[in-house]
Amino acid sequence: MDGHTPQPAVPVSPDEADAAFTMLAGRRMLLGVSGGPDSVALMGLITGWARRHRQTLPTVAVVDHGLRPASADEAAFVVASAEALGLAAAILPWTGPKPASALQDNARRARYRLLAAHARAIGADMLVTAHTEDDQAETLMMRLASGSGLTGLAGMRQQTRSAGMAHARPALGWSKASLIATCRQHGWGWTNDPSNADQRFARVRWRDILPVLAAEGLDAGRLGVLARRLAAADEALDEIAQRALEACRSNGTDLGWQIDFRRLAGYPSAIVMRALGRMLSPPGGHGAGSEDAITAEAGLRLQRLEACTEALLEALRAGRVVRRTLGGQVLALNRDGLLGGRPEGPRQRGRAHAGKCTGGDGVPDGVTHPDGQHPRPVPR
Repeated sequence: MDGHTPQPAVPVSPDEADAAFTMLAGRRMLLGVSGGPDSVALMGLITGWARRHRQTLPTVAVVDHGLRPASADEAAFVVASAEALGLAAAILPWTGPKPASALQDNARRARYRLLAAHARAIGADMLVTAHTEDDQAETLMMRLASGSGLTGLAGMRQQTRSAGMAHARPALGWSKASLIATCRQHGWGWTNDPSNADQRFARVRWRDILPVLAAEGLDAGRLGVLARRLAAADEALDEIAQRALEACRSNGTDLGWQIDFRRLAGYPSAIVMRALGRMLSPPGGHGAGSEDAITAEAGLRLQRLEACTEALLEALRAGRVVRRTLGGQVLALNRDGLLGGRPEGPRQRGRAHAGKCTGGDGVPDGVTHPDGQHPRPVPR
C-alpha cells in the first residue's frame, strides 16, 4: 500500500489523548465548543482525561454569533451536551451590529475576544480550542496564497496566545475524520454549521480544493508535518535574530532606540530583517506563532519590512544616510552605520513621505547622534 492511500479513520484512544493533553496538566481551562464534531469530541476526551488523572474539569463556553436563526438552538445544544458530561457551560452572545465585509475574520476575532474575557472572568488561565490537522492544512494553504512568510506558513501552533490569553490546540495532530469516529464510538451527538459549505468564504473554497491535492500526495497530514518543520525553523531564526540584536544594541535614549546596523548587516539578510522586525514590535509584543502577531491589523506587512531592510542595507553599502517610516516608527541610518528609531508623531502618520527614504542627518528626533550631538526634542 503506497503512502497516498487514505487510511480508515479510527477513534482517538485514551493513550493518544493522554499524550496530547499533557500540555493541559495543572491548568484551569475554558474550552471553546462550537457544537461541531471536532469540539464535541475534544470536550468528551478532555473530560475523560481530567477524570482519569484527577485534573480540574474544563469549563465550556459557546459563542452565539447570532448570524443564523438556528444559532441559538445550536448554542443551547452545546450547553446541554456539556452538562450531560458534568461540565459547567455558558453561552456568550456576539451583540451589536455585524460587519458587512470580512465576516468570518471578524466573527473569529469576536469569538476569541469573548472567550478570553470569559476565561478571565471565571479565573481560567488557558483557552482550549479544537483546531485539527485539517484546519491546519487549510490555514497553511490560505496563508501561502496570501503571500505569508515563514512565520505564517508555520501555521497554527499547539501553544500560543490569542486575545492576550494562553491558547492550546491539543487536537492539532488529529484529523477531523478521527474525531468524527470518536463521537460515533461514544455516542456523542453534534451539529452541522451550514456556513461550512458556503462558497463565499475562502476557507470553504480551500477545503474543497484540498482533496484534489491529497490525491497527488499533498494531504492534510503531510501539510501538518510541513507546518511543524517550518515552525521549528521559524523558532530557530527568531532565536538567532534575538542574539544578533543583543550583540548589536547601542546606547539610545528614553525617547528611542539605537543599534549598530553595520555590525547587524554582517548577518544574513533574513536575520537582519527579523531583527529589524523585533525592534519595530510594540513593547510586550507577541512572539513567534502568536495568532495576534500574524493577524493583527496593525502588524507589519512582510513586503514593507523586506523593502525597508533592503533599502537600509543598500544605503549602508553606499555610505548614505536614510530616513524611513515603518510600523509606526521613524527610522534613521547615519553614515557611521548607527540605526535609530522612535515612535512616529501623531501629525506625521499617513503623510506622503511615509515609507520613503529621505535625506538629512540620518538621526531620528530624540536619538543620540554618534558625534555626541544632543538629541532634538520630540514634537508634542
